[in-house]
Formats: sequence, C-alpha cells, structure tokens
Amino acid sequence: MVNLHLTNAVIKNLTRNELDILQFIYKNPQQIPDMSIQTFAAAVSYSTATVLRFCKKLGYSGFAELKYALRQQTNELSCVTINTAEDATNTACLLDTLSQEIESTARLIQDEQLYQTFRFLDSDCSFYLWAPGGVTSILTDYFEKLLFSIGRQKVYKIDAFRVGEHILHHLPAKALLILISITGDFTPTKNLAKLAHMNDIPVLSITPCTNNAIAAFSTIHFHFFTNQRENCGAEFTSRLPAFYVIQLIVRAYLQYLQELPSHSKELPAEADRPNLHTLPLFRQAHDLALTETEQQILDYLENHLLECAFFGLKDLEQRLYTSGATIVRFCQKLGIQGFNELKYQIRSCLGKQQDPLFFANGLISHSIARFHDNVENSDTASLDTIADLLTSGRPVYIYGNALSSIAAKYLHAILTALDSPSILLEWPHLLTGLASEMSSNSILFLITAHGDTRYLSALEKTKEQGICSILLTCEADSPLLKACTYGLCANDKNEQYRQVDVNTRLGMLTIIQIFIELIVRKK
Repeated sequence: MVNLHLTNAVIKNLTRNELDILQFIYKNPQQIPDMSIQTFAAAVSYSTATVLRFCKKLGYSGFAELKYALRQQTNELSCVTINTAEDATNTACLLDTLSQEIESTARLIQDEQLYQTFRFLDSDCSFYLWAPGGVTSILTDYFEKLLFSIGRQKVYKIDAFRVGEHILHHLPAKALLILISITGDFTPTKNLAKLAHMNDIPVLSITPCTNNAIAAFSTIHFHFFTNQRENCGAEFTSRLPAFYVIQLIVRAYLQYLQELPSHSKELPAEADRPNLHTLPLFRQAHDLALTETEQQILDYLENHLLECAFFGLKDLEQRLYTSGATIVRFCQKLGIQGFNELKYQIRSCLGKQQDPLFFANGLISHSIARFHDNVENSDTASLDTIADLLTSGRPVYIYGNALSSIAAKYLHAILTALDSPSILLEWPHLLTGLASEMSSNSILFLITAHGDTRYLSALEKTKEQGICSILLTCEADSPLLKACTYGLCANDKNEQYRQVDVNTRLGMLTIIQIFIELIVRKK
C-alpha cells in the first residue's frame, strides 16, 4: 500500500474531485506509474488540468513526479501472484481490498489529531455521542463502550435529533460533540455539526475521506477510506475502517496513559522546565528585533511548549488572536520555513529532555501488522463455508454480550441489509434457554472474546440436538472450541486496564467483515 504522507491541512484543501482522484490512486497504485497523464485523466474522468492541480497540492511538481514516487513505493512492495482457482483469486482480491482500506485509513491519522483528542479525554468536559440510527449507531455504541472501559466518565448518547438540538442550545458547561458519519452528508448529522460550530462547541468527527460539511465544522476530524454500497436501497457500506479509527484512538490513549503514567495536563514548574534559551532556535529568537506580536508568539511558545508541539496552525491563531501569516513570518525570522518545521524542532527538543510526548507511528505500524496477520491467518475455506450457512435460509441466531455484542450487532444488521435476516441475542440466560428450544435446522453463531466457559452448557446442548454452532473467539485454547461445529480465532489480545476489559475486538470485527464480503460476492 502506498503512503502519500497526507496531512489534514492537505486533505482539507482538496476538492471533491481531487478526493476522488486520491481514492483512485490508493486503489490502483501499481497501474498508475505506467499511465500517461491523458490516460490517467480518462481513468478518473477528470481533465488533465485537474490532475496537475491535484499533484501540486500534494507537493509534487507534476504528474511525472507523482508517478516516480508511486513507482518507488510499489517497487518496494512484494507482489504475490495466485495461480489457483478463480474463487481463490477473488478471495485474495477481497482480502487485499480490506487491507488497502485499513492501511490507507491508518496513514491519515496524525499525532496532532490524537494529542488534541487526549486533551479532551484528560479534561472533565462532557462527551455527547450522536447515534443517528441504523448501522452507524453501532459505531457510536462501540465508541461509548470503549470510553467507559478506559474509565471516561460523563459520556452521554444522543439518539434523537430534537434532543440533540436542545442539548446543544442549552449546554451549561464545556463539552465535546462526537459525530460519526459513513457518507459524510447525512443531513441531521450535518445540522448538529453546524449548530455546535455556531455555539462554539468543539466537535470530533469521523467521516469518509471526502470534502464533507461535517469535517469542515469539526475541531478534530479523522478520515477513513471506504466504498459506499447499497442493496435495493439498504445501505451496507463497510464500517471496518471507522471501527479501526475508533479503536486506534482508544488504544493510543491507553498507551499514552500506561507509558507515561506521570504525564500531566500542565507543563512542569518554571524551575523544572528545559532550559529553552540554551537551544539555538530560541537563543536566536531572543537576539532578534521582534515586533510586539512576535514577542507574544515567542512568550506563548516558551510557556506552552508541550501543547504547541501538537497544535495546528489554526489552534495557535485562535489562542494568540493573530493571523497564520504572522506566525509563519515569525518562523521564517528564526530561519525555518514554517510552523510545521517549528513543531518538529520543539518535538526534538522535548524528546531530548524526556518530556511526556506521545508519537503514534509505532502504534499505527503495529496495528497494521496485526491486522495483516489476522487476515492472512484466516481460514478462507472455512469462512466461505460459514458464509454459505449464514445465507442458506436456515434460522440463524447470533449471540454477543458486552463489548462482543458490537460484533454481533454489526453482523446482524448487515445480514438484514443483504436480505439474510437473523435473530440477535444479547442475554446469557436467554441463550441458555433457547439452546434447548432451537430446531435442529438452526445455526448458532456465538461471539465471545474470552471463550467464556459459562457458554459451554449451551454449546453442548446444541451439539446434542445436531444444531450447527459457530464460535468466534480470541482464545486459541478455549474449551468452547471442542463443543462447536466451526471454531474461528481472531488475534485480538484479551487485556485489562484497571481490571476492566479493554480488548477492542478489531480482529473479530475484521473476520465479521470478511464474512460480509464473501456473502456480497455470492449475491
């Protein structure tokens, strides 16, 4: 997967047409180096002038330089050729597409976005999560459960637009509104984003990589790549990249807390701060003839060094009540090109002084590697057989509890959208009772991260009655595996934070998404 190293500033500056071009590049990186600009323009259905403007916005002199960069990256990728049956080839392409969407999404996540989110998580402000209904509300439930699992309090869910309007008009204290949109243009979500913006309420949004209004009104915005899909009007677009963004935010915050247990919201006392004036960057600044505004910029940087290491230019503009051009001119007086280079210098300084900084590169790379491992280790033959069972017309019961209920709800909702209805179970006692009442023609799909032995009796009952049972777990040595017909194991780690389950279930959700893709292929 190619990595164009896009920043949020670049993405926000792209038009809808240019974002379409970007998505085409991410999906077809190996074909582009052999194309002429005319061929490429025809493939994306835009003019050569639009393509050239796009290249320059990404920092390339033209299409030739973009092709060179893509060729350099694609040459480093290992190419796997599958010379087997057509189904195997199709399945490999399916898995590759999933991997491309996740890796492309991961590369869009920046330290600045995460650090700004950490500031809200560290604060005592209230979090309001908008649940618009349908499959997207499952994402809201996922975020809510993960926030509770890491000990975040004052987390509230809004599931009616009028209630949301009322809350945003009458918030008595600081708050953060969290909006998740799969299309980026759902009218109620856009209206809430606009209303929050008008009332100076910060917004954290997770939206597709398009130039959408929700992202435009957001204080912090995370983008993801996915393809919009419908089945006779029922939308079943993959939510896996959005799930990935949510879990990465939470995992990053956990790592931030666990690796830096002594981190604080304020800088150390004056006596304990790094001696900034000994640094060439700031020593030079104090020797320069600065205007009053430039002196204010310098003073603010020295007194808010940790925050400024992760600020965007607009953040600093708002705090100093000055223009971005003035800040850039100040940076240029120091002999650097702009604000991004200034942040790099500050981060280098703090890193040497062992100040509490968090960088997400390692976590993102590790999460991508684990995702690939999970996909590559999947038994595609068994997955294909189970996909046939789920769409066979037999009664299907899907069970999940606590955080695992998110995976169960997601599978249930998408199966329904694909005209393969199922019955959702979330209560352990109901599962135990129904295990004796299901017909022998039924299928039980049990999802439990911990391979909980309390479900053993239910699986044994279904086995006695000849009922087909499918288990999805994270425990490779779970005793439940011997009692089920089909056993699947994701590579999620069952971890706890302060004795609370913080397994984000992304591996399980990935296997669920593979089922969905296999089912779509059969339709």
